[in-house]
Amino acid sequence: MYKYDDYYEDHLRKKIQELKYAIDTKDSDMYELIGSIRDVFSSPYISTPIVSPNLVKELWILLTKVFIYSDTYDNKFDAIFAMDDIYLYSRRQNIKLCLKDLEKWREKHNKNNTTEEILECVDDILI
Repeated sequence: MYKYDDYYEDHLRKKIQELKYAIDTKDSDMYELIGSIRDVFSSPYISTPIVSPNLVKELWILLTKVFIYSDTYDNKFDAIFAMDDIYLYSRRQNIKLCLKDLEKWREKHNKNNTTEEILECVDDILI
């Protein structure tokens, strides 16, 4: 069995709890929180697993909730860019993430009701 990095596992478990709280309280400023999650996955040079697949899946689900349900554009923006990094990491590690909610969101959105930046990021994940 593969031994994941304890520092990242502990760090992300803490961030998951903070993210759950932020979602529950409809926090309008998740920039630092989401950024600290994104930082873990942002390097394209990660070649070995750093956290368990279940942790990646849980983060994916929570960030998808932020992206789809947050009323704050900045939270949506930060969430989808973090999701893009997590998605790339998951592909390198052969972790299957559920894209159904993101696909449904994309069917309902275009340049008239969101930004091109967000659409491009979503399309990068879905294609």
